[in-house]
Amino acid sequence: MKKLVGTALLASLLVVPCAMPASADTGAVFRNVVLLGAAAAAALGITNYNHKKHLKVEEDEETDRRQASYKAYYYRTTGNYPTQEQIHQWYVKTYGTQAAD
Repeated sequence: MKKLVGTALLASLLVVPCAMPASADTGAVFRNVVLLGAAAAAALGITNYNHKKHLKVEEDEETDRRQASYKAYYYRTTGNYPTQEQIHQWYVKTYGTQAAD
C-alpha cells in the first residue's frame, strides 16, 4: 500500500509542474497545440502518400513482369511477339482486371 501511495504522489508531483506553464499563456498553448497537430497531420499524410506510392510501383513492376513473361512464352510457342491488344486480352482473361498503367 505504501508503494502505491508513494507512486501516486510521485506521479502527481511530475504532472503538476508540466500543467503549470500551460495555464500561464493560453495563446501560446493554443499555438503549440495547433502547430503540433499540423505537424502530426503532415507526417501522417507524407507517410500515407509514400506508402501508396510504393504500392503502386510494386504493382506496376508486377504487371510488367507478368507481361514480359507472357511475351516470352508467346514468342517461344509461335515465333513472333504478341500485339498490345493480345497482351491486354490475355491479361484481362488471366487476372480478371485491367493492367496497371
